[in-house]
Amino acid sequence: MDHGQHSPQHAGALKQWWLSLNVGLELTKPGIIVGNLASVFGGYLLAAGGRPVSLAHLLAALLGTALVIACGCVINNCVDRDIDRRMVRTCHRALAVRAVSLPSAFCYAAVLGVIGFGLLWVGTTALACVMAAVGLIVYAGIYTCLMKRRSHWGTLVGSLSGAMPPVVGYCAVTGSFDATALMLIMVFCCWQMPHSHAITVMRHEDFRAAGLPTLTLRQARREINLYMVAFLISAGILGWVAAINVSYPLVVLGLGGYWFYLTLRPVRTTNAKVWARRIFSVSILLILALNLSLALNAVLPSPSALNRSSGVAENHQTQVRGGLSESVTTAFTDHLEETHG
Repeated sequence: MDHGQHSPQHAGALKQWWLSLNVGLELTKPGIIVGNLASVFGGYLLAAGGRPVSLAHLLAALLGTALVIACGCVINNCVDRDIDRRMVRTCHRALAVRAVSLPSAFCYAAVLGVIGFGLLWVGTTALACVMAAVGLIVYAGIYTCLMKRRSHWGTLVGSLSGAMPPVVGYCAVTGSFDATALMLIMVFCCWQMPHSHAITVMRHEDFRAAGLPTLTLRQARREINLYMVAFLISAGILGWVAAINVSYPLVVLGLGGYWFYLTLRPVRTTNAKVWARRIFSVSILLILALNLSLALNAVLPSPSALNRSSGVAENHQTQVRGGLSESVTTAFTDHLEETHG
């Protein structure tokens, strides 16, 4: 048998398989998935005290959440295919150029969602599964289908879905919704708003071409400032509620403070995109550093623990000095008694 006769067919089949794989991966928006997995990991290790319940448990939380997010992104691509064609940034997407059919994409999303929820339900906790479902419903349903095209307030609604990944990771371990979980939602919601508004300023022409609601530069700057203040306050409360390690206030006050400083700098229409890109870039660094700080919570001491240890050390030094003084006084008194006895 001459295998050489089949090599062009094999090469064509391999190329088609590779193209299909690329299209399937592109539909899931892998950049969004990777960024959100960092938040899942941070929330998970915050709850687990820095040590996974088991490797299988951690993988179920990460992979399950990744697949649910991928499901939401595919649905978003399906719904937004018409406006994607009108924007330079998105006109090349698979559904925008009709590289894949709409029914196939919806079936793909359904498979991803079923597997993702199955992993979370079987491998973690029911509450983690519910939190992931809330995130999917808000993102794919309320934000994408109802509010994105109608009002700029859709960004605020969408930020709730963006705040779910760390809560899914946290609840995958604890199985309960407590004050720390609530503050994780607040912190990540407040972070999401300046991040998203910066994108709006950067892509203002694209958004207008697609007919999406936009803010003026003045409105965007006001909202960015407002939500940054809310972020700093809520992040401070989270650090207090969860007794997070010493790296956390450094991240919040250092990077968070610099982030806020950038928004306060003078900005004009001519340099608005440069200003927005800096805010966007720092927001990425900030959230990665924040997630790393959450993950290292069990490794590094908390500020309160440092205060307690310094207090214990000070008391010990006081006791040592007091004991030494008492010994010297006693010895001197005994010497006087012997001399004048």
